[in-house]
Amino acid sequence: MSQIPAYAAAVSGQPGNAGQVNQLLGAHTSLVAYGAGTVQASQTTASTSYQTTAGQWLAQQFMTGGAQTAIGQVRIQLSTVGGSPTSAVIPPLTLSLYADLGGLPTGSALASVIVNEEWIYSAPYWVTLPLMATGLTPGTFYQLVISPVGTSSQYYVWHQSNQIAGSSTSSDGVTWTASSYGLVYQVYDNAGSGVLPTMLVDDTGQRWTQFTYNAQGLPATITEFTAAQNGSSSYLYSNRSLTYSGGLLTGVN
Repeated sequence: MSQIPAYAAAVSGQPGNAGQVNQLLGAHTSLVAYGAGTVQASQTTASTSYQTTAGQWLAQQFMTGGAQTAIGQVRIQLSTVGGSPTSAVIPPLTLSLYADLGGLPTGSALASVIVNEEWIYSAPYWVTLPLMATGLTPGTFYQLVISPVGTSSQYYVWHQSNQIAGSSTSSDGVTWTASSYGLVYQVYDNAGSGVLPTMLVDDTGQRWTQFTYNAQGLPATITEFTAAQNGSSSYLYSNRSLTYSGGLLTGVN
């Protein structure tokens, strides 16, 4: 059998990609989180300014913890301008992890995750991004990078912190310029102590699934995202709530 292709959602009106049917015929590279883990690096005091994702790459430097070798999730203060909670007027946002060289991103992405506008719009300002990575070096600088997305009237903004350094921008993702401000973020390890999975990330962020649970430990919500086969603004997204009676499933909305 040929190599299993990465998960990719079909797009209405388009033929399936060659070999795409094989995506369901084998195992995929997956990372699992059991709880949120512990914050290992952060800047949480915001300023009154923002940075747009339209037309520029944004990067924020951070250092892994003294024993940290993995990331379980990243939270950043992110919001939309001209966005919608129900329709995708802004294309999905990509957050990536890069190595650091002299305070700037370098090389190719070590890990990435894609999140859609509805997910960002509905979040309580602190947006959880299921960026997961392993094999990191403790006590080492890395970079969080958001790729350009949006237009002059519809885009995302990343809240600046009260720091006077730590971030950088780029017009092409290759040449970077250090900025005189930081960006608000939290980086978590993947040392959650729960017994139930809270996040499953497949194929380095092409597909992710979030689970929440009720007081009885039964699934309460299941949120799924899968990037589309055409690699543009199309994707498959669902957010379902589960209801129970006497411990038995009675509805999925």
